[in-house]
Amino acid sequence: MELEQNSDLTLPLFYFDENLHSRDIESPDLLLHVTLSEELLAQLCQNPAVDSSVAIAINEYRLEALNDDYQVLIDGEHSAQLSLVRGPLLSAMLSCDNDQTFVSPQVDMMPTFDLGDDIEDIEEEG
Repeated sequence: MELEQNSDLTLPLFYFDENLHSRDIESPDLLLHVTLSEELLAQLCQNPAVDSSVAIAINEYRLEALNDDYQVLIDGEHSAQLSLVRGPLLSAMLSCDNDQTFVSPQVDMMPTFDLGDDIEDIEEEG
């Protein structure tokens, strides 16, 4: 997954219940859209120790309901957080005021950065 400042990160969210393990990964209930600010990007560049995780509360995000049953949640009260575990693997969780919880599958998130190496290589060749 390539991360770039001011780009959108979109994660699928699934209703968290006893049927979660049998859900079709291609049919999420919601999509969580987050714009990667400089601060958020810096937090995502961590790689936690083996037995630990990093929780990142996000205040600015947008929800998109893919299942009509959850359209009402868009206007309700909710909070979202991203979670990093060793890998780093990224996941998201959305908690709603009606006690419903939605989770995303873990995504392999090895950030890549453009450090300007291409410019240096061109200068050396020229």
